[in-house]
Parts: sequence; structure tokens; C-alpha cells
Amino acid sequence: MTDIDDARDAQTILELIREVEREAPGGAEALYMAAMLAESPLPYDFALSVDGTPHNPALVNPAAAFFAATAIMDPLVNRGLVDADADRQVFALPADVRDALRASLDRDLAAEWAGRAIYALNLILPDADPGNWALTEWLLPHVLACRGLAADLDVRTAAANRVLHQTGFSLYFRQRHREASELLEAAMAVDVAVKGDRHPDIAADLEGLAMVYWAGRDLARAEATFRACLDLQHEIFTENNPATAPVLNGLGMVRQARGDLAGAEAALNECLSVLRAADEDRSPAAASCLHNLALLMDALDRPEDGLRNVLASLELTTALYGEHHPETASAHNLAGLLFERLGKAPEAEAHFRKSLSIRERAYGEDHPETGQALCNLALFLDGRGRAGEALDCFERGFAAYEASLGPDHPQAEEALDNLIAFLERTASSDSPLRGRAVERLKRIVEKAG
Repeated sequence: MTDIDDARDAQTILELIREVEREAPGGAEALYMAAMLAESPLPYDFALSVDGTPHNPALVNPAAAFFAATAIMDPLVNRGLVDADADRQVFALPADVRDALRASLDRDLAAEWAGRAIYALNLILPDADPGNWALTEWLLPHVLACRGLAADLDVRTAAANRVLHQTGFSLYFRQRHREASELLEAAMAVDVAVKGDRHPDIAADLEGLAMVYWAGRDLARAEATFRACLDLQHEIFTENNPATAPVLNGLGMVRQARGDLAGAEAALNECLSVLRAADEDRSPAAASCLHNLALLMDALDRPEDGLRNVLASLELTTALYGEHHPETASAHNLAGLLFERLGKAPEAEAHFRKSLSIRERAYGEDHPETGQALCNLALFLDGRGRAGEALDCFERGFAAYEASLGPDHPQAEEALDNLIAFLERTASSDSPLRGRAVERLKRIVEKAG
């Protein structure tokens, strides 16, 4: 970064900015926009958004973009109005420049520049995708500033909605659920202001927000939001619209988690009814609903009904995705659990092993999904008295969790607890595995300190 002159009075700074307005208007506009956002650095691309310049075909050429950025930034750098790093292609405003610019704006002008700043931020913010997280995280302070501008200056625009919405789901993918829900709440408030509260997009906003609440285990708000989404869908959509199916599916899962098993069953059955009426009972939504209904039947101690539903889900999932897909593996896993509950050991083992085979192929050895399949198979084998095979699977399952999630993750801790219980039982028996179990327990204790 270049050195900035000692703090100057506001009038001197504003006179320098007027010089820039005459010499390079784009540079002055970039200043005003940057002043509305956070104190963190911004990329040169932000400045190139002035007057829609990213849409200029000449800027498809990186060399043209470089010269355009130089033309905008040099007058600012030369007057000490920005702190710029040409190698990194980033710039930031000194505190005195930011303060002078903000103090010079009345509320209407501040709102106008805030809107333009959010539009420019929207152009450089990537879509919500795990592969884009590094840039999104770097821009996060400006996204939070956008949230404040939307609320404080009533900047309710499509650009503001996208900035908040995409970043919210980026945080959701990072399992930062509270932060994600706060941004998605703000995005929905903008959407309601732009489109009204009876627009189909608001139903989609509610569905996404409910999913994030559910993932963050905020079950009361998740249920209320799924319910609000469903009520709006019933108001604005035709009867038996398949768009309601995923909402009913989610509502069923949340109600089960809250202990309302009757309400969960009603929601899931309504989901299947809607899909049948819409002739979409061979869809991914139907496969998911059948799977969740099977889980619910297990919780209701109705394993025969659960098995019937999961086998229907397995048949449909295999037809939709193929026999080597992770969704198919999940159906095999649940089928194994239900066959085991019903005392059908050969069928249970076949499904457990099929689930493991698919997950190893899809994810490799060191993945939580593979770890789950190994641990489920281990518990099954232990229950059948096949201790040697069970120990191998326990070891591999815990190792998969530890490698992928770390030893302190709840799933890894549960796997370790199962392994220790097995080892302690084996070590106190006359099993041929007794010596191996004792040595393994010693290593666990030594590692734990």
C-alpha cells in the first residue's frame, strides 16, 4: 500500500475530490461508492463498475481492464485519496477521506451513493458456491455494510437482495447457520419491500430461511417459517402445486425433531398426496419424502411400514440416480437398519455392505459418510457375535471420522464411544481378541493424555 499524507481537514479533501471529478469522474464516483461500504479493502473491479463499465466489451481483454483501472486509480493515488496496492489490485479509503465524504452527504445523496455501491458490490460478489468462499469471505465486511445500508437508508433493491441472499447461503454452506439466517432475514425484508409480501419469490425466501433454521437446529423458528411458507403457497398457488412438496417434507422432518410425530406423519402424507395428484410421484421429491416417512415409521415403532417406504424410496432413488449414487447409499443404509430391527440379518447385512461399497466409491475412505456406513456395519456385526469383523469396522469408521472431522467432532466422539465400549467388553472377556483390545485401549488412553 502507498503512504497517505497526514490527516487533512475535510475542506481540503473535498477540494481534491472536486479536482478528480474534473480530471477523472470515474475515480470520484469510486470514492463515493467505497465510502458507503466497510473500511476493508476493495478490488479494483469494484471501481470498474462505475457507469456499467464491466459490461464494456473492451474490458473482456485483461489488458484493457488494467489500463481502465489505472486511469481511475492514478488520480486518486496521486492525491492521497486512496491507499492502493497495484500488485494486489486492491484499494482502501483513508479514514479522513471516508469521514469527509460521508459528512458531505445529506440523507438522499447518501442513499443514492449507497444504492450505487451495493450495485457495484453485487457485480463482484460471486454466487453461493463452496468453491467461491475465499472471495465471499474477503468481501463479507462489505456485505454486512450492505445489510446496514438497506435498513438504515432504505436501500431496497434487487442488487441488495442478491448480495444478502447469496452471502447468506455461502455462510450456510460453511455451517455458520446463525449468521446465514440473519443475512437471509435481511434479504427477505428487501424482497418484500421490492415485490410485496404475496409474491412467489417470498415463498421461496421463506423456504430457504426455514431450511437454514432447521440446519442450525432452531426448530421452533424452522417450523413456524415452513408453516408460513406453506400458508403463502396455498394462497398464491393452485391446489396440489408440487412446489409445496419440499416445504411439506421439511415441515415433516422438523415436526419429528420436535417430537410431534402425528403432525410429522400428516405433513409427509400430504407431501406424497400432492406429488401423486401432480403426477410427480416418480420424482426426487417423492424419493426424499418416502425416505423421511420410513425414518418416521421407525420412530413410531412401525418398522414394517418403515421398510415398505424405504424399499419404495430405494427403488425410486436407484431409477433416478443409479445404483452407485450417495442417495442410493442412504436408502440402503436405512433399509439395513429396518431389516435388522425386523430380525432379518442376511438382508440387513447385504444392505449395510452395499451402502458402504457405494460410499467408499463415491467419497473414499476418509469421509464422514463412509465412517457412518462402517460404524453401522460394525454395530450390526457386533450384534451377530462376529467380533473380529466388527472391530475392524469400528477402527476404520472412527479413523474416517477422525481424519475428516477431527477427534472432537460429535460424530467422531460417538464413534470413539462405541469403539471403547466394544474394546472394554472384549478386554474383560475370554475372546481371542482380548489382547488386541487391551493394547488398543492403552493407545487410546495414552493419546488422550
